[in-house]
Amino acid sequence: MHLFCTCLSKTLNKLDLCVGNPSSAASASVANAPSQSVINSDDPAWAHCFCPDLTKKHSLKCKYCDKLCTAGITRIKYHLAGIKGFNVKKCLKCPTPVREEMYALLTKKTEEKDQKAKEKQMDRDGIDLDHSEDESCGEEDSDHRNQVLVLKQKPAKGSNSTVVGGSTIDNFFKPPSVEESVQMMRKGIILKNKVQTSLTTQKREERRDRACEYICQFFYEASIPHNTITLPSFDHMLEAIGEFGRGLRGPSPYEMSGPFLQKRKKKVLDGFKNHKESWELTGCTVMTDAWTDRKGRGVMNLVVHSAHGVCFVDSVDCSGERKDGKYIFDLVDNCIEDIGEENVVQVVTDNASVNTTAASLLTAKRPSIFWNGCAAHCIDLMLEDIGKLGPVEQTITNARHVTVFLYAHTRVLDLMRKFLKKDLVRSGITRFATAYLNLRSLLDNKKELTRLFRSDELNDLGNYLKKDKGKKANKVIRSEAFWKNVDMAVNFFEPLANVLRRMDSDVPAMGFFHGLMLEAKKEISERFDNDESRFKVAWDIIDKRWDSKLKTPLHLAGYYLNPYFYYPKKSEIEHDGSYRAGVIACITKMVDDEEIQDNIIEELNMYQDQQGTFVHEIAIRQRRNKNFNPGEEENLI
Repeated sequence: MHLFCTCLSKTLNKLDLCVGNPSSAASASVANAPSQSVINSDDPAWAHCFCPDLTKKHSLKCKYCDKLCTAGITRIKYHLAGIKGFNVKKCLKCPTPVREEMYALLTKKTEEKDQKAKEKQMDRDGIDLDHSEDESCGEEDSDHRNQVLVLKQKPAKGSNSTVVGGSTIDNFFKPPSVEESVQMMRKGIILKNKVQTSLTTQKREERRDRACEYICQFFYEASIPHNTITLPSFDHMLEAIGEFGRGLRGPSPYEMSGPFLQKRKKKVLDGFKNHKESWELTGCTVMTDAWTDRKGRGVMNLVVHSAHGVCFVDSVDCSGERKDGKYIFDLVDNCIEDIGEENVVQVVTDNASVNTTAASLLTAKRPSIFWNGCAAHCIDLMLEDIGKLGPVEQTITNARHVTVFLYAHTRVLDLMRKFLKKDLVRSGITRFATAYLNLRSLLDNKKELTRLFRSDELNDLGNYLKKDKGKKANKVIRSEAFWKNVDMAVNFFEPLANVLRRMDSDVPAMGFFHGLMLEAKKEISERFDNDESRFKVAWDIIDKRWDSKLKTPLHLAGYYLNPYFYYPKKSEIEHDGSYRAGVIACITKMVDDEEIQDNIIEELNMYQDQQGTFVHEIAIRQRRNKNFNPGEEENLI
């Protein structure tokens, strides 16, 4: 069974293709609820309240007792759950199932916050400058770490300091400021013989505010994104500085780019150990990504994907090279040599013609390794081909007229945001999928856009609608034919865009790609009422790309060996011999030993007949899990 599991794991490993409900009583009690403003949110609490005025999103009304709460959705949850002490009255008409649901939501949220706080505190407490990362500090030391202290200069013996009221006059001088301390430190002046005193709570807050000002000043001057303070390493830095105390000499530019960088590199390389173990256990994919940076230099990235995740391997400046099939083959072949041929299942590149030559050279030298095109790139090409259809292309052009007009004038844009309460998604250049997102965004905001172009506010802004761009946009928005074509284009695009989203994510996708494509084609058919004359042209475009690039033995085997698809459609899949043939092709390509091949086929029959561990209840349950990855070692059954 282990042999079959290992083969199944290597075949189904993602190897990136770059690729609640209220009770019936609750429903009955809100059946006659007043007209509501719909809020787009996944929070279950919205099913039991509504927003009477969208301009006051924090003012929400309970559907059961009409109580108006002015502190947002969380306060409504306390109201429904009947929890006292949060400036809100208990809902006396709330059904028991809803009250229990809200109570469970609040409890879960509190527990999650507490757990995150504990984890963060444990992480911060792990900072200890007196010990290396492999050492632990004693209890005696830990009791005295991370205390905020005031440091005052202690007068030296024999000094001539004047004594006033039992204290030296030095005590009445202010301690040096941060700037003075930095200047003194850089001049080699060290403050010695300091006495430590505890801070009051108020003093601690004042000192924290001053410290934060200096931290923020550094971020502002260096133009560092403010959200970087959420990185765990930022907390580690604060703890390390606080534990060291005043007078810490920061790293020099040389130290940052030299010794400390090498230390960090060593730690990163040590972290590759888990990746390499995964490569040996379940195999991996080598991926290439060619792109051009802002300076016009051609760059080729080499990345390895496995069940453990994505691992960046190398980046090559190929600006002065002829990027033909031989050049790409040499780069990939050297990468495979470093990883180990026996650990590589496939190579994934985009669908450029030069990669065909590289694939032929690799097959000749390493026949056990597959070379496949990028699924995400292939789907994007499908969307682009569909976008070239006459009605669809004209619809995309008209949609751009609208977005160009709205975003070309700041006053018009500001008014649009007041009507829509958000921005539109605009078409991009590099990914054709953004054309779909633009059309979907327009369709979702059809009502608001129509109101905008018919409003007196837009006409009162000036002569924007009288200019060429304004006239085109106004004509488009008022055209029912345009909206009909938008709906048609979205019905073509959306099922494929959903597959693209799965392929372009970090969720394992190899075992799901073929099945998701079949489901996408079926969904397109259903959206056009199964009238073949309306969707056949899109099907033909999909099949042309799919058949030539992504119906390889590896993709067919992934579909066959995925229990999510196999067991519900067992008769259909077995009747179509191409899927089992794909599995056989993978076995013969990846395994040379005939005895091992025979053992795998024997275990494959156990999978087909649901024998051995495949009949266990846990195995049967996981078949229905769409996010289950049968290629991961811990999930092999």
